[in-house]
Amino acid sequence: MLALLGRRLEPRHWPQRTVQGLGILLLAWILATQPLSGVTALLLAGAGGILLLRWPWLAWLGLAAVLPFASSVKLGPLSLADLALASAAALWFADGARRGSLRLDPTPLLGLVLLYLGTLLLGLLPARDLGEALAEVAKWTEVLLVIGLVGQVLGVERRAIPWLVGALLAGAALEGLLGVYQFLVRVGPEAFLLFDRFMRASGTFRQPNPFAGYLGLSLPVAVSLAIWAWQQAVIPETPAWRRLLVPLLASGAAAAMGAGLLASWSRGGWLGALVGVGAVMVLRSRRTLALAGLGLLLLAGLGLLGGLQPERIPAPLAQRLADLPTYFGGGDVLEQPITDENFAVIERVAHWVAALRMWERAPWLGVGPGNYATVYPEVKTPPWDDPLGHAHNIYLNVLAETGLVGLAAYLLLWVGVTVWLVRRWRQAPASSWERAFLLGLLGVVGHLTVHNLFDNLYVQGIPLHLALWLGAAQALERRTWQGSVPGSARFSRAEQRRMA
Repeated sequence: MLALLGRRLEPRHWPQRTVQGLGILLLAWILATQPLSGVTALLLAGAGGILLLRWPWLAWLGLAAVLPFASSVKLGPLSLADLALASAAALWFADGARRGSLRLDPTPLLGLVLLYLGTLLLGLLPARDLGEALAEVAKWTEVLLVIGLVGQVLGVERRAIPWLVGALLAGAALEGLLGVYQFLVRVGPEAFLLFDRFMRASGTFRQPNPFAGYLGLSLPVAVSLAIWAWQQAVIPETPAWRRLLVPLLASGAAAAMGAGLLASWSRGGWLGALVGVGAVMVLRSRRTLALAGLGLLLLAGLGLLGGLQPERIPAPLAQRLADLPTYFGGGDVLEQPITDENFAVIERVAHWVAALRMWERAPWLGVGPGNYATVYPEVKTPPWDDPLGHAHNIYLNVLAETGLVGLAAYLLLWVGVTVWLVRRWRQAPASSWERAFLLGLLGVVGHLTVHNLFDNLYVQGIPLHLALWLGAAQALERRTWQGSVPGSARFSRAEQRRMA
């Protein structure tokens, strides 16, 4: 007994015992002096910290779920989402250093993003406002970091991939429900009022168009997974708890996003969703593709025969969609008298013209990343004095800010992503959730491509949202590498133990 006591009181144990004793005293003082709500919050924070230390990949799930809300809270030049990303990266670094698995594997996705990031760095040379240019570089650096880290972490923690997908869908569903609430209860600025009864939804984005873009960049995945889940529900081997729970959750998330998207009253969002969800439906099977073709032929025939009458479309929707062709009227649009009905259309076209004028000034490298607003006063079309921050068309915006070099790299980025996703989708096992997920991501790229014709969706956390989607897809590919089994040289010993 004395020998045991002697070992416990050895000098080398004193620092550890001292820290433990001080910790106990501090906890006792907090419990005795602080209000119950504060103690509860502190205990929850401590429990969360312990969970993150044990399972660092949980940080990515939290970031995915709260991304649209955290991105709207600013702390100086940074947002809560930026701080959450920094924390997740720090946890990855600490966990990797402890386990001896601290590295990032090069992948085609990272190469594509790095190529576009290189053109942004090259665009720093002609930039007048270096601060805005560096902010744009930082945005895409975060995208590169998230894809790499999520693909690496979740490629080892295989069980975390479905949870990350679920967290992304849950965050979008909550944002959609918030938009429905704003629409029905009329929460928002007076300028968003519709028909003196409703309010255009903007969620936590403060503007309807990026709100619609965020929802549209999740809706195809929710629809694809909902269809897959209902198909699995009729298979006898499917566990009982999954037969209803998973289909209902996926369908509910899709319904919340769709309702929020409709409440945004965003034409660009509607068109993007039509393409994104349509791509999911058409690519699911050859039969669906054939039915879609027949449907288009039928609609065309009804239109030619006069069977599809405009008055059969609800009046508010018909009015909202009536001036879409005006966007492509070019310079003639700017000659029209400005009214409440065509204000948004003419404003966008004016910014498109301004972007082309910027490009004419610097055709190869552009005026600098993020410098659209800086140069806008020199190329504006009266009376459109407000630069609005971007050209309301990502392709023209990239052309103006980074020139032909930047636009080529940007197009190569998303064409490469599409080709990569198509290959992964075709290689995925039939009737698997991975195949449904990758098909949904193709719909996400479709929405991004179309909606960005009328806007710039790379705002307020949306780039990180896209990076999390691509990081999850990267993690799926990492699972299917030829060496992804215990004993493979492509994984460290620590990773092999965790995968076994």
